[in-house]
Amino acid sequence: MNSTYQDSLNKYLEQHIGYRPDLVRLHNQYKYTFFDTVTAAGVIEGKNGYLFELNYFKAYYGLDFVGMDTIQKHISQTIAVNEWLQKNKKHLLVVLAPGKASFFPEYITDGYKPNSVLPTNETTYYKLLKENNIPVISGNRLFNSIKDTSRFALYPKCGIHWSYYGMGVVFDTIINTMEQISGHYFVDFGIKNIEVTHRLRSPDRDLWEGLNLFSQPDDDPMPYPEFTFEKKRPDSMPSVIVVADSYYWQWYGSGYASRAFGKHDFWYYNKQIIPGDGGEAIQKHAIDLMTRVLEADFIILLQTDANMSRYSFGFIPELFNAIQKISQWDATALSEIQQTMERIRKSPSYMEMIKEKAEKRKITVEEMLRIDATWVYENKREAALKSQEATKNTP
Repeated sequence: MNSTYQDSLNKYLEQHIGYRPDLVRLHNQYKYTFFDTVTAAGVIEGKNGYLFELNYFKAYYGLDFVGMDTIQKHISQTIAVNEWLQKNKKHLLVVLAPGKASFFPEYITDGYKPNSVLPTNETTYYKLLKENNIPVISGNRLFNSIKDTSRFALYPKCGIHWSYYGMGVVFDTIINTMEQISGHYFVDFGIKNIEVTHRLRSPDRDLWEGLNLFSQPDDDPMPYPEFTFEKKRPDSMPSVIVVADSYYWQWYGSGYASRAFGKHDFWYYNKQIIPGDGGEAIQKHAIDLMTRVLEADFIILLQTDANMSRYSFGFIPELFNAIQKISQWDATALSEIQQTMERIRKSPSYMEMIKEKAEKRKITVEEMLRIDATWVYENKREAALKSQEATKNTP
């Protein structure tokens, strides 16, 4: 029998055996019960049964530090972006969401601590953002300031994300900061009727569920508050772009973003755009960055410390480069792009093509029109530069 065929057959039988899911779970339970070993990739059981992800250990100890050169470059770009946004009456807010290992270092498993003290991405970015007057909130500092006095849990034992109560504490600070930097007071946010229960809600057991075990976790009871939103200016709620990781899912997915903001889009890892109106998600590369940014009142960058090695998930460098490109264009260039847009509007066949492309990308016709007109200008400019270079080199 051909060995390749035999290997394929074995793999097929492994995947399709009727009791395979239960056997896998039984195997996981055996290793967990008798060897205190978890099999989920990247998950570590700390002291007293607290679950963590390895990346959060690395972030807390500075083992993922990207270096001062990279951070200084990002800070310089952030300063330039913030200045440009302010000139256009827009606001930037950087939210460094907390990390579970940074909040619970006492439960970190022995053996992960490095021999020497290392700088961390979170503390370095926070320090430099503050020094350069970029609006920034540190979830780690906020949580640690109330760790000993909070009546309610800020993190679950078997989950990696903040508790609903902890999320409320941070978003109360976010909303207050947005109002302070904009000078507009748009919503009164409140936390009340906090239910503390052993009946945990998603995602408070997300790490435990990933272990795929038969046994139930030894959970601590968790707080579930009711959030209230009293709009002060219902007709002028701020439009918001939130570039964030999974720490934003609870706020967005529970419908709180729709009550706290006006038009709002969730740019998940700066790759996928999830509209706040419940529309279909689209890929980030399909949109015109400048059009979207100029439509928003606030740009919020939100990421946990375990993701700070990927500062803004590339959003700040992308916007910085887009601003640099536009700044190199003179009034003539901008006028030419506008004229091209007008010519396209007057062509029924061209506009039909624009509409089809916009529908395929799931963006507005106006946005697609600007993308095409800009493409025409850039290609025309590049061709002219090549022609000039060729003429210069002709003997």
